[in-house]
Amino acid sequence: MSYVNQGEAAARRLVGSLIAIGAAIMVAGCGGAGSVAAPAATSSVVPRPNPLQAAPPIPAVKNPRDVAAVSSRPCDLLTAQQAGGFRLDMPPAQLTGLRGTQRCMWTKTTIPDRMIIRMVNVSMSTSGPTFEAVYERDRGLPTFELTDIAGYPAIVTRTNAKSPTCAVKIKTAEGQSLVVDYEDKDLAKDPQQSCVVGKQVASAVLMNVPTKS
Repeated sequence: MSYVNQGEAAARRLVGSLIAIGAAIMVAGCGGAGSVAAPAATSSVVPRPNPLQAAPPIPAVKNPRDVAAVSSRPCDLLTAQQAGGFRLDMPPAQLTGLRGTQRCMWTKTTIPDRMIIRMVNVSMSTSGPTFEAVYERDRGLPTFELTDIAGYPAIVTRTNAKSPTCAVKIKTAEGQSLVVDYEDKDLAKDPQQSCVVGKQVASAVLMNVPTKS
């Protein structure tokens, strides 16, 4: 065999060896990458607890009050003396609410332009688990509190953290509840105080609902 043929054969053997070595390195590299990536993918999934699952149950009403007995005259639920104590004008306005239900609204207006600076609106429900529906629906609001007003289960909510408005919903009996909406523009610099006063108004309203016989 000539020196030229011997050189070509040696070159082909060298190239073949380099190809084989490169392939082995690629296989080893792919195997290593796979073994590292798999644990990372499985360990990155961490389940988060749902805070709504830990919400406390609604307490039972121990001394039922009958809002049905005053559902046609909601303006009787604050006396003139109580309205004056909450700096509300008299007389209030009785209005028709949802599904023909009656509600009452007290306001405080400026003079002489008659702008409303303070408002109380009282409405009632006598036709089912409205309180429970609100409890399930409103738990994601900026303010949500399950508390009690004068010993009755109550939900206190605010839909806007910057607005001086507050809604207090009280369960008065099974299938019955009342709602007191309170707004006070004088509390614009401290809007959370609207719920402090709103609870006081709601307590006064509740005490004017007769107990069930």
